[in-house]
Amino acid sequence: MQDYQFTIHNEEFTSLESPAHSFSLDRSQTLLRNFMLHGVVTGSKCGGKAICGGCRVKILSGYQYCNKPISEEQVILNEQELLQGWRLSCQLYCLRDVTIFIP
Repeated sequence: MQDYQFTIHNEEFTSLESPAHSFSLDRSQTLLRNFMLHGVVTGSKCGGKAICGGCRVKILSGYQYCNKPISEEQVILNEQELLQGWRLSCQLYCLRDVTIFIP
């Protein structure tokens, strides 16, 4: 089985020269849970219940390999934000490599 990873860029608009950090991706876990496994800190306060919106991330690449937004996300994130690639990492499952920005 192929190993996949998630990459966090420090800047929303990146180039190949910008700093990034990559981690192995456990595809059976939400992205927030993957963050926890690797010690990545987010602003999540609700523990993954899709209530606080503190775990929001912007998908920079790999959006097509992620699950569709669920109704709880659509309460926190408006349609424009969803179209721009914003998601709640507590509800986000990625099946292949994904690159994200954490505000």
